[in-house]
Amino acid sequence: MINKKDTPTKCNFLINKWKKNLNLTNYERTKFETVLNQIDFQIKKLEKKELQISVYGRVGVGKSSLLNALIEKQIFPTDILNGNTKEFKSYTWDKRFKSLNKVKLIDSPGIDEINNINKEEINFNYVLDTDLILFVIDSDITRIDLNSIEELLRQKKPILLVLNRCDQWNTEETKLILSSIHRKLSFCKKQVKIHLVSSSPREAKIKQNGTVRSEQKMPKVDILKNELKEIIDQSGEFLLCINSLRIADQFYKSLKENRILRKRKKAQALIGKYATLKASGIVINPFLMIDLFTGFAFDSALVIQLSKLYGLEVGGPSARQLVKKLSFQNSLLGGAQIGIQITLNILKQILILTAPLTGGLTLAPTAPIAIVQAALAIHATKLIGRLATYKFLNSTNKRDGQPRLMLKYLLKKNTDLRIMVGDCTLLTSSTAKNKNYLLP
Repeated sequence: MINKKDTPTKCNFLINKWKKNLNLTNYERTKFETVLNQIDFQIKKLEKKELQISVYGRVGVGKSSLLNALIEKQIFPTDILNGNTKEFKSYTWDKRFKSLNKVKLIDSPGIDEINNINKEEINFNYVLDTDLILFVIDSDITRIDLNSIEELLRQKKPILLVLNRCDQWNTEETKLILSSIHRKLSFCKKQVKIHLVSSSPREAKIKQNGTVRSEQKMPKVDILKNELKEIIDQSGEFLLCINSLRIADQFYKSLKENRILRKRKKAQALIGKYATLKASGIVINPFLMIDLFTGFAFDSALVIQLSKLYGLEVGGPSARQLVKKLSFQNSLLGGAQIGIQITLNILKQILILTAPLTGGLTLAPTAPIAIVQAALAIHATKLIGRLATYKFLNSTNKRDGQPRLMLKYLLKKNTDLRIMVGDCTLLTSSTAKNKNYLLP
């Protein structure tokens, strides 16, 4: 059983041990050098207990002013013109936290500020690597906001949704905005909490000369600040663990995809070889039960060889599902064979009875049976090969899949963190989208 006290130590040990057991080739070390360095950086953050919190959102929603209000200093530059933040800026929060040595706040450019798609992707990936995201909006949620939130949740990122500039609306208007936001986030199993703030409120004042000027008022962020401090105190190390495990799991999925793609031609040849062997064995042998055992043996051998070829394993429920599929495919083959034999025997009896009319024509049923058996055997073997490849790509075993297993465990046991990542259907849906292009 994992408790809060020893989770960071166990997480650190697990990731380092998992990484050593990957048996990476020189090619893989070079190709994935950036993400491997990223994992090492995250491990060091975990060891040093240094948390990174970033703000993210559209241009002009008040991300910089929110950070200034939280730290009660004018560290991050703001301007009347939108889009003042052009690059990432960070500040180490001079506040003490129970379980962490350092908390770094990071300001980011607006989502819709940069027209360059590559730069937008770089910005998103930078924010994605931080441990907690304050997603800032200043009105009803937009399609741009929603797309970004969905992607962050799909990546299992803990986020706090912050509605800024609440001083602009009355109580009824605020309720309508909140209702609309919750409706648009209805894909989440539990209602996502929305934190209401006014990071830089202004109030209109009439001067003695009759002119109207707006004056800066005190920020209203105390509730968010207190909740954020409580989250950091209670779950700061958990957030570091989750991000470390998330990065490791994402890397392992990319590694598996790369291995499968590079070995695709060899996998096709291997499947073809076993399909031929299976078809030949079933055609030659006249006994049904032996056919079934022969088919299962060839399919099992194919899975083992594919495992060695990819350098991957299938474990847990995926392994059991694969065995069931092997049995099912071979049962179908046997059932089809029985059906064909019965049909041909009936036809044979009919032809025998009508022999005087056909000049003694008889039927040798073994040839058509053999042809159909061979076709079924080849088709079944190809299906097994594709299924095995899919399971290699998406399964989780206790040795290689430890980051994902522990990540699921932490989210399952920590309700607060699960709510922060939306507890969404997105997290339980097929995160590995249709990847037929990978299959042999």
